[in-house]
Amino acid sequence: MNVFDRRRFAVACALTLVALPALWLASRNSAASSSPGGAIGASTTATPTAPPTTAYQPQPPLFVGGDSAPQLPPVINVAVPPAPGPNEQLALASYHRYQGIVGTTCTAPMAPDGATLTITNVNNGLQVQCINSATSVIVPGGSDLVIDTALFVRFADLNDAPITVRVSWQ
Repeated sequence: MNVFDRRRFAVACALTLVALPALWLASRNSAASSSPGGAIGASTTATPTAPPTTAYQPQPPLFVGGDSAPQLPPVINVAVPPAPGPNEQLALASYHRYQGIVGTTCTAPMAPDGATLTITNVNNGLQVQCINSATSVIVPGGSDLVIDTALFVRFADLNDAPITVRVSWQ
């Protein structure tokens, strides 16, 4: 602290020490001079009575936007794909890296051997086509068909396998 700040602090302390007792004495004297009854000679004793009480009556509910009844939400139309036809089937698809065969092969026991299959991912609508070789790979449990890995990554992520697909053939 510099010299000027010390002087200001000392003056503020001195004024506070003088002002607080003076305010206390002034308020004490004014409280003693006023009469509690208001009028001189009035009786200050009263019979105690209970305060008036009323039963609680709740208000009806208030709707934001007015007093009218709330409106029902509109009907939402949901697009549902048609049921599978005679050459279509919903299935769970997984992947497998076929040895020595270029990435257009799949194994689907539900379709005829050698048929060209159109496989549609029902989650995103992407499609791939492959040639069914029903005996080249054993279909693992939990899946209905197996697609070559190179073909599988064109319409789905490998981490999502097995995925729901729609299989159709001619």
